[in-house]
Amino acid sequence: MDLLVVLLAVPLGLVAGGFVTMLVDRIPDKTALTLRSRCPRCEQPLGAAETVPVVSWIVRRGRCRHCGDPITPAYPVVEIVTMGLWVAVAARFGWDWRLLPPLVMVTSLMALSVIDLYVYRLPDLLVFPALGVSVVVMVVAAFGIDRPAALTRAAAGMVGYAGMLLVLHLVNPKAMGFGDVKLALLLGLHLGWAAGSVWIEWIPVFRLVFYALLVSSFLGVVGGLSLALVRRRLDRDVLADPEAEDGQPTRLLGQSLPFGPALAAGTVIVALLAGNFV
Repeated sequence: MDLLVVLLAVPLGLVAGGFVTMLVDRIPDKTALTLRSRCPRCEQPLGAAETVPVVSWIVRRGRCRHCGDPITPAYPVVEIVTMGLWVAVAARFGWDWRLLPPLVMVTSLMALSVIDLYVYRLPDLLVFPALGVSVVVMVVAAFGIDRPAALTRAAAGMVGYAGMLLVLHLVNPKAMGFGDVKLALLLGLHLGWAAGSVWIEWIPVFRLVFYALLVSSFLGVVGGLSLALVRRRLDRDVLADPEAEDGQPTRLLGQSLPFGPALAAGTVIVALLAGNFV
């Protein structure tokens, strides 16, 4: 483990977390992305001191300086979780070209997962730019480590995972949305890259895809049951589908839950522990 890289990952991960919260705030509304942060309530621009990740939220006691309205604690939580993922990636790869693609992966998947939880959509406006940035970073990293063949395995993972979820979508569109199929392009790309940096065979690429789907399915079931129990306990639809009809009764099962976060989590786990899934 390269201690210096891990230590650098802490502040840089918090900054990346701040970027993630900006994407979560603006992408669903198709608001222009700028370096200037704003209050999610009154939309007043924030000063530089007010945008320091986590610290600014604590200092302001979770309230906006302009309007005084409370700011959800989800913001610092997202920043802290993103930082934790950056630290995990840094500890796994150290100071190496292979560090770059996983950093793009965890940052983009964090943003997509939070958006999916809140609006039940995986916006193309974020999925495809994340895919494009991932490809560019992988090309740079592949030639940096002199392993251009890793790019073909990344492409195989992308096609394999998206193809698998496309079949599931065609069989049961209600259970597997087409947004998840598009997300699988990004997930499979990174799974294929993880396989390409460890093995020289092709079969492990599809093995990683299978394991990622297996882990994601398990996480989806556990997460879905946990959320259903919370909904029943509180007698309200926590993380409700914004397009669901009002007045629906709160049931233990049968209510919707986005699968994107489970797919993202399964991919991150398998990609970072790729060597253990042989």
